[in-house]
Amino acid sequence: MKRTDISGKQMEATIALYLIGSSLVSSGATSAKQNTWFCILLSMILIIPLVWVQSKILKLYPGQNYFQNILRAMGRPAGMAVLILLLLYLVNLGALVMRLFSDFIHIVNMTETPVIAIMVPIAAALVYTLHSRIYVLARISRFVFPLLVLIVIVTIVMSYKDMNLENLKPILAIEPKKLVLGTMDSIAIPYCEVVVCAPLFRSLNRRENIFPTFLKGVFFAFLVLLTADLRNSLVLGYSVEIYAFPSYEAVSVIQLGEFFTRIEVLIGINLLVAGFVKVGVLIFSTCEDLACISGRQDSRPLVSAVSLLLITLAILLYSNSVEIYWWTKLLPYFSFPFQIGLPVLVLIVGTIRKKKGKKKKQKKQEKTPVSAKPQEN
Repeated sequence: MKRTDISGKQMEATIALYLIGSSLVSSGATSAKQNTWFCILLSMILIIPLVWVQSKILKLYPGQNYFQNILRAMGRPAGMAVLILLLLYLVNLGALVMRLFSDFIHIVNMTETPVIAIMVPIAAALVYTLHSRIYVLARISRFVFPLLVLIVIVTIVMSYKDMNLENLKPILAIEPKKLVLGTMDSIAIPYCEVVVCAPLFRSLNRRENIFPTFLKGVFFAFLVLLTADLRNSLVLGYSVEIYAFPSYEAVSVIQLGEFFTRIEVLIGINLLVAGFVKVGVLIFSTCEDLACISGRQDSRPLVSAVSLLLITLAILLYSNSVEIYWWTKLLPYFSFPFQIGLPVLVLIVGTIRKKKGKKKKQKKQEKTPVSAKPQEN
């Protein structure tokens, strides 16, 4: 195993933190309201085929990265079009996530600080981290993920006295349409975003199996998000819909006597760590895509430029939290073609082209005359 390779455990932790990321910040009620937990459960089941699709794309041509596989599977003209479309999706999502986390820090703790003054230090830290290759971010993820899980467990135990099971009732007494819309919201953000995690597997240790590692990372994220949603609903009830950051609000009610208060600092740490990893993965995947389009072998020189681009777009596209909220509601409908449509198309076309290539190779070998062996003296 090379020093820069990512182990299976590190990859699982990185994927989990990426998917937890902004969802842990903005996790609240969907159209299904108190039945959001059921939508999260359905989303986990429905995402398994998409994880399989991404794993198959990564295995189409071993030895190449995710975007190179797409380019080879689709052929150069169509492949370049797919890469450009994915680049637009990654840049838009990166700007949105960057602005969301900066707004969280701005609204909760630093109300007098301009948002751009919060973005720049985050981007600078990520540029420094990613210039040392993605394995550094993966090692950070492996270290902090157990701490994040521990903090979630501690907040659940400490908020037990504030929970009310009545907040989950009536269970599944909801229109099918709202349940479907709630599931769409849950699966689009964050589970279908596994397309952003696929480029990370370029650095995965070759002894690790792609699909089980991918699925475990998604499953760990599912456990944390389901637990956090149940905690928020049990503590806040129907009022979870009115909060911009329900996880932070749900933990803020915890108080043990007059001494042990302000527990929301713990969840704030969770959100910042997960957000740091999420933005880092988005920058890395964007750089990998851009490097493949431009024919570069190394994407590290692009990290600074891409980070500045995301900061600029985060300021220009989203002027306030209200615009972020409304765009987040529309994001599932915008994202599905990039998250589901393009990967499925790439896998189908790539599989067909690969089979045709094998048949042509076999025919050439059959037509080539076998030279007679020289006779022994």
